[in-house]
Amino acid sequence: MKKILIVVAHPALEKSRNNIRLIKAAESMENVVVRDLYELYPRFSINTQKEQTHVEQSDIIVLLHPFYWYSTPALMKQYLDMVFTHGWAYGKDGNKLKDKIMFNALTTSGQRESYASEEHNRFPLSSFLIPFNQMAFVCKMHYLPPYVLHESGKVSAKESSKHARDFKHLLNTLREPATPLDHIKDMEYINDFLAKTATSEASTITT
Repeated sequence: MKKILIVVAHPALEKSRNNIRLIKAAESMENVVVRDLYELYPRFSINTQKEQTHVEQSDIIVLLHPFYWYSTPALMKQYLDMVFTHGWAYGKDGNKLKDKIMFNALTTSGQRESYASEEHNRFPLSSFLIPFNQMAFVCKMHYLPPYVLHESGKVSAKESSKHARDFKHLLNTLREPATPLDHIKDMEYINDFLAKTATSEASTITT
């Protein structure tokens, strides 16, 4: 069974019902490790060796965070700077991340439609995640589209719970050897893959 690492960066996690539900859903699974960065490193002093050990032992790495100013909270950036180092993650002898799967799981207050050229946010959401995509490429990883909850402050408890259940289903699906990673990479959101899979399964049951 593939091992999963959830790296959480939320400076006010106790107030975020959506992210808490995602974490609890992941923690209910086997072979899942959750690293809450603001709880572990409130002074931003990352234990590089310990965090690299967790990464090395994982097959799937999820960067879970709110979408702060089109990026991550500061401690997530600090984590990546300190952990994904030259000679370990990339470079001539840096191959510790090779073939691992990585994606962002994020919450944002904006509507999906607002991430477009003629709308308020001007660019597709994926444009703001290009640094993560490129980092994964340099580290020879499989970077997948983000798992996104839009209008996170407005969703109902029912919608929030469904988002968490879908997250758990997603993690279990990514563990399967037959999951088509190349097909998923072409999608805007990994949510779209889940929706398409659910539609296909419903169609099969109906017929």
